[in-house]
Amino acid sequence: MDNKTIMNQAESYLADVSEKTVYVENQPNRIDVYIAPQNVKQAVKALFDHSWGYLITITAYDTTDENGDPQIGVIYHFGEQNVICAIRLFLPHSNRVIDTICDIIPSATVYERECRELFGIDIVGTPDQSKLLLPDDWPDGVYPMLKS
Repeated sequence: MDNKTIMNQAESYLADVSEKTVYVENQPNRIDVYIAPQNVKQAVKALFDHSWGYLITITAYDTTDENGDPQIGVIYHFGEQNVICAIRLFLPHSNRVIDTICDIIPSATVYERECRELFGIDIVGTPDQSKLLLPDDWPDGVYPMLKS
């Protein structure tokens, strides 16, 4: 199956939750699908139910929206053959809350713990909330990857 067909599959599986889909110009094997934070479980489940790919990683980054308001970008990277599907969402700094996907993909716990610990994202329902990278005596409420 060629890359275009695989990307079209991902796009169709995520159509119910997609706010915007971007075929990345200089990366012919990548598709970015933007969703609302409350749809993360539905999006991940759609790929999982269709056996489309595997979770590569979850990444977060501190950024601003078009008005200059701080927000956290979260990307769920999935791979199928040599195609990458990036499910992207944004959380305002004032409400860094998202649902876990560990009930769908248990191994996501490592990535969720990292996002929680470094960016202060409250991942509701994640099974393990112990520290992963920072020392046990690291102060609560201090998130080293936040620009602020």
